[in-house]
Amino acid sequence: MKTLKNLAKFGILSISLFLASCSGDDAAAEAVSNNIPGSGSYIMAKVDGADFNSVIFGVTTASATRMETGVGTMITILAANQNADSIVINLMGITATGTYTIDPSVDSVLAFTPVTGGVSYSTGECSGTTGTLVVTAIDNAKIEGTFSFKGKDSDTCPSSAMKTVTEGSFRGVF
Repeated sequence: MKTLKNLAKFGILSISLFLASCSGDDAAAEAVSNNIPGSGSYIMAKVDGADFNSVIFGVTTASATRMETGVGTMITILAANQNADSIVINLMGITATGTYTIDPSVDSVLAFTPVTGGVSYSTGECSGTTGTLVVTAIDNAKIEGTFSFKGKDSDTCPSSAMKTVTEGSFRGVF
């Protein structure tokens, strides 16, 4: 009798888990499984293959600002992970959706800064550094998109190691 009760409990649990996994909103389920917040700012990426996520225990550590300057619109999204490493997306003059190349020839910069070592790997100054930013949504309240880049420490360009950031996604809410 005890075995029968345990089998019944297992069966009910299995059916419940199966039904819970059959959601009609696959995008929402994917966002939850990827730990993307439903609102607010965030940055997620892989840095040399390791996960970077600014959502820690359900709380985002990212912030975003948008301001008009004398030379155009400047947008900054800054985020830290649980190790206190940071990624910054600093965009100058980007005001529309589209695909943008971010390299030393433009004013925009993508950067990764580990908490240790006193270096920042960016697309800002060194030859051979480059990035791609895809803006999928932008208005006066937020910006969203994806990114990837290869950055070097600008203080030691010729000898700097290259950091590769891939699978980046972001949302900045101003």
